Amino acid sequence: MNIRHNIRLAAVLAATVLAAGCGKDKMEFEPVPVPTDEKGFLVLAGMNVGITTEVETLENGDLAAQAATRAATEADGAYLVQINSTTATQEVAWSGSYADIKAMTEPLSLAPGRYTIAAQSPEEIPDAAWETPRYAGSTECSIIKKQTTTVNDLTCRLSNIKTTVELSADLKDLFLNDGIDDLQVAVALGDTRMVFGRDETRAAYFRAPQASNQMTVTLTGRYNVKGEGETPVYQPVTMTQQIGNVRAGQWRKINISIQHADQGNVKFIVTVQTWVYDSPLVVDVMSKDYAVYEEEIPDVDDEVTMPGSPVLLLDCTDHRITDPFRITAASFDFDYTPVRSNHPLKIIGTPQDGTTIADAHCVFGSDNPDFLAALESAGYAGGVVQLLPANDAGGRLVVNIDALQRLSVKFTDEGMYELYGFAGRHTAKFVVTDSQNRRSYTTLTIDVIRSASTDGPQIVGLDGFDLTTRHTITVASTPKVALHITSATGITAFKVYILGGEVLPDNELKGLDLAPEMDLIHPESEAMENRLRELGFLPKDGGSIEGATDMTFDITEFIPAMCVLPGKGHCYLRLEVTDASGTKEASLMFNVAQ
Repeated sequence: MNIRHNIRLAAVLAATVLAAGCGKDKMEFEPVPVPTDEKGFLVLAGMNVGITTEVETLENGDLAAQAATRAATEADGAYLVQINSTTATQEVAWSGSYADIKAMTEPLSLAPGRYTIAAQSPEEIPDAAWETPRYAGSTECSIIKKQTTTVNDLTCRLSNIKTTVELSADLKDLFLNDGIDDLQVAVALGDTRMVFGRDETRAAYFRAPQASNQMTVTLTGRYNVKGEGETPVYQPVTMTQQIGNVRAGQWRKINISIQHADQGNVKFIVTVQTWVYDSPLVVDVMSKDYAVYEEEIPDVDDEVTMPGSPVLLLDCTDHRITDPFRITAASFDFDYTPVRSNHPLKIIGTPQDGTTIADAHCVFGSDNPDFLAALESAGYAGGVVQLLPANDAGGRLVVNIDALQRLSVKFTDEGMYELYGFAGRHTAKFVVTDSQNRRSYTTLTIDVIRSASTDGPQIVGLDGFDLTTRHTITVASTPKVALHITSATGITAFKVYILGGEVLPDNELKGLDLAPEMDLIHPESEAMENRLRELGFLPKDGGSIEGATDMTFDITEFIPAMCVLPGKGHCYLRLEVTDASGTKEASLMFNVAQ
């Protein structure tokens, strides 16, 4: 820290002690640049990029009980690897080959945040070609400043559609084989078509133009309509069959055989096995007898996130999208009309591999029937809200695609407050499809807590401090900010979030050895712990708050620092205190005036 910064920090800390004598003279300090190069480190030299191999194990018994195993072989050094930030600027942090990764001798230095590490085959995916599998995969990691993160494994899975056709021996025997109008099966996906001859054993690989596709299978040839021992008479036959829900990452094994019915007619038996190379590995088998020209094969819409599909995250540093998002009274500022949300929900969807977002919708569920009824009455049948084309859902959402091609879905203050009106657990399943028709499914759980339950620690203001009021502070007038916190079972977690705005920006907090998010039970550094004790966030006698059943939280000495710094306006401190019975939140609201 340079001398100028030390002088400024000393002045801020002195103000916390001498606040009563400051009068109306405002202390001004020249802005000091703060270093922004505190990075974390990512070690990739030991990372193995593997490819799932096509190893099958067919169990005896019912077809539905068939299973598959998978193994992984190491990818070629030419595989492309790219590291993208999934927070902040969403920029490409690094790109190169798998061979470059293996040759690394030093860790990568990256800004703190979440990152996606993606690998893919070096060749492009053809519309359709023989024996051209392409593979892709990704994994995520978090980079924490001054800490080292290691990524060991990344598995690539099939990213186009593998298709094989097998014709039974008895079927081939009944079709003419003169090299002119011979038996063949054409498989088409849209306008792309591959033709399998009677003895074709190669696999065709199709690019998936949509997230869910329809495959057309057409058998043609000349079939012998005469019985055994009679002079053959060959009649042209065409059978067309549709297979739905065909997706990237699948192996569609089409088997066609023939069966004589009791009346002497024939039936073609079409069996389609769908092997999905994903985790977990899924096998679904559809089998049915079809007479010539009968055309229907059922399929199941499995909601499996496809490799390389868009990645969804919450646009905040203190909450993962896989954890329940809690909405309570502390989530709002009731001093404003209409009510404002202190931390509105914002979801960011990032496309991978240079693609764009093509479609997005959200499906809401809830254990509160009133919430579902409200969605229905608003015109959202089945709880489905279409997000693209951009839809504001009656002013409840702001949806757009930014310059980096990311999907942004933000709940407005009105939308957050309307959610708060329905207590219970809600789910929001985001279904996002990219321009290569790869689809991801991401479910966010939202817990709305409105009850006056005594579960969790109790937080009350001391000496007249009101938790429901925004307190105006100036150099000449700073309130006492003290809380009494009790727990029947003992505190197990205590976090403080400083939403400082222009009053307490991140760089100023850093200069005070503080941070926007702080764990009071496990401070991130000794310097932070010392500062927390000095300012009253932690007991000054050196005691621990873990397990405490009765404690005072008095940060009165911290408040004058807001007046010394140049920024003015609103700021918040959000407290989350947890014990064995639950979590309670409290918001300390301030307005720093001139």
